[in-house]
Amino acid sequence: MARYSVIHEGMALDTRLDTASLRPALDGAERRRWLFENLPLDPVHRDWLRQRAWVRTVHGTTRIEGNTLSDLEVEQLLEGAAGRTLPRKDALEVLGTRSALELADEIARNPQVAVDQATIREIHRRVLDGQSPLLTPGEYRRGENRVGTPTGEIIFTTPPSGDVPELMRALAEWLAVDHGIPVPIRAALAHLEFVAIHPFNDGNGRTARILSRLLLIRGGYALDGLVSLDAWFDIMRSDYFAAIRASIGRSYVPGYDATPFAGFFLAAISGAADHVLARIRAMGEIQIKVRRDVISGTLPPAMFDALVYAWISRSLRAADYRRITGRTAPSTTRDLGAAVSLCYLIAEGVSRDRWYRLGPRLLETPATGEPADPRESTPRA
Repeated sequence: MARYSVIHEGMALDTRLDTASLRPALDGAERRRWLFENLPLDPVHRDWLRQRAWVRTVHGTTRIEGNTLSDLEVEQLLEGAAGRTLPRKDALEVLGTRSALELADEIARNPQVAVDQATIREIHRRVLDGQSPLLTPGEYRRGENRVGTPTGEIIFTTPPSGDVPELMRALAEWLAVDHGIPVPIRAALAHLEFVAIHPFNDGNGRTARILSRLLLIRGGYALDGLVSLDAWFDIMRSDYFAAIRASIGRSYVPGYDATPFAGFFLAAISGAADHVLARIRAMGEIQIKVRRDVISGTLPPAMFDALVYAWISRSLRAADYRRITGRTAPSTTRDLGAAVSLCYLIAEGVSRDRWYRLGPRLLETPATGEPADPRESTPRA
């Protein structure tokens, strides 16, 4: 078992890791990285898949912390097109998280910017931007804290607040040196140590996931922007929390065994990547099915790309259809009506709030690659 430890004036980032047991999972993540670097995709479909991954990332990382917005509401909010008043707290969480993610992605692609305490503090400040000043954005906590699930179950207790500045200094100094650790393991260790320290009053989970995303992108594991690791963490939420607990135990003590969480993290990279690959394969089947109806004349040709978009985005609006196809408003109404009559889409809502969810003919396409989630693409009543 390897022990990764970097000493700075008596302080250390000190964890144990069974590297041999992680090798198969690490090799699996590396295979997916190579595959996504060489994945042949239509450029337009690639852009749609990237946008979907972005929405799922913002949605997933906030929902882990109890945010109640659906993915459709998150998408509309991010586009400035929310059709109804959303809960203020939830909306601010989404917008703050978007700002923090945008900053992290910009930093990830600029190696001249160090991932230091100032960077981490600014990411956290943006996560909580516009919310209560009592949360002290960007400032280390001065009281004790416990880490729990949104249901109130305690996962572990954190170190005393007086230890936080030195622990964060040690983490930042560790991040400043490469150490020869494979990128996914480095991202997993940073995520876990940050969560274990829990340096802020709130927003620690989102900041930890953004930090690991930053390290993955900077290290060449962007997976072409097509994969949402945060959405996979949300889907596998119980396993995610269990892996943190298995590594840290009931309370933070340096020298903990990071192997359980690192193993989960590596498997999550592969699971999230396989989800996207399965959806891409299913997208090919959708195209074959829709093409037949276009050739037979039962669907307008413009609906070919629109239904691919709907399949990727999990929903479709009239404005989306007009933007994709350039069709007029009357033609859009007729075309969407044809798709509904053939059970490709199901209309929901009325007037300006109308949107279309996937119908049976799209949903019957097998292999989405992820566990079913009935909350996806379901706006509040």
